[in-house]
Amino acid sequence: MIPNQWYAVLRSEDVKSKKPVGIRRFNKKLVLYRDTRGQIVCLDDRCAHKGVPLSHGKQHGDLIACPYHGFQYDASGRCVHMPVLGKQGVPPRHMCVASYTTREQHGLIWFWTGERVPEALPEVPMFKEFAEYEGFSSRYAWHAPTHYTRYVESVCEVYHVPFVHKGSALNIWDPKGGRVDDFRCQLEGTLIRSDFILRPDDERTAEETLRARLPWTRGWRIGVDVQMPNMVQIRNDVFDVYLIATPIDDDNCWLCICYKEPKRDLLFPMIKPLPIPGWRRVRPWLMCRMERFIQQSKDMAALKGQEPRISSLTANKLISVDKVNAYYLRLREQLTQEALAAQRQALETPTDALPPEQPIHIVPRSHQAA
Repeated sequence: MIPNQWYAVLRSEDVKSKKPVGIRRFNKKLVLYRDTRGQIVCLDDRCAHKGVPLSHGKQHGDLIACPYHGFQYDASGRCVHMPVLGKQGVPPRHMCVASYTTREQHGLIWFWTGERVPEALPEVPMFKEFAEYEGFSSRYAWHAPTHYTRYVESVCEVYHVPFVHKGSALNIWDPKGGRVDDFRCQLEGTLIRSDFILRPDDERTAEETLRARLPWTRGWRIGVDVQMPNMVQIRNDVFDVYLIATPIDDDNCWLCICYKEPKRDLLFPMIKPLPIPGWRRVRPWLMCRMERFIQQSKDMAALKGQEPRISSLTANKLISVDKVNAYYLRLREQLTQEALAAQRQALETPTDALPPEQPIHIVPRSHQAA
């Protein structure tokens, strides 16, 4: 995980009113719920009293109660009511849990990974092609048994598709061959953009394969973009999709994919999808499930046993068409070092030297000792 970044942790629809949700992200157990205004609250999923998960408890308006002794916590993580002390009782100040900064945008719930919350938080990252999109789309999420860096890499390396996806029922429309031509890659701040042609053979030119009509003979013009810290977008003439990999721990990650409705027929891209009533909503929904249970299941089988589990610039021997991976790993290292340096500087700065409008997000002492 890179500190001081926005990471998507759940889809908006995963947190419903009056139903706390317990999740594990960044090696932390978290509970998320909606207050009476519908705003997301995120706390450590551990009662400060005896460590029972708050996600097993119930909501009382804007408060969440521990199921063990009924201790109630507000959105800041402070215990505001302890039934054992009576209605007028005052809970001790140390009875509190850590709270976290979240935002809800683009149909996702985002978590700020910095301990220190700056006065002006950066914008939540999202690809322009999706942020400005007004058509139908669908999101699907699940857990995968791989470190998130390895998943990001696998999505960037589209030239694995003809080999890893081989044998799939959908391989009839997946790219064939594996030769990459006209590869271009550029860095725009924390956005990496690339474009190339993936074609099935050497007998024809790249342009000839792009004009082929049969799905098993055509080439694909593809764009792969990475938005730091953990988002990948794949663009082509048939569909657009983004994929997010958020760390759960060193061996697992939370994945979320989002498909727009296809621009062309999957088997015959020279044909626009037929205007069947209701299918504009169904098509992206169906593509998400196809991705999850067919393509991604094959990807996970290929990644099984990959070593080292966490990727880095020294963990791989990259080739020229892996430039997206190289940029990603370099930026990951750079952003991590910059965030750690900022944290060290913050620790050396006396808290009374900070302006009052610039709060410090500190884990309670009692929770640190636990």
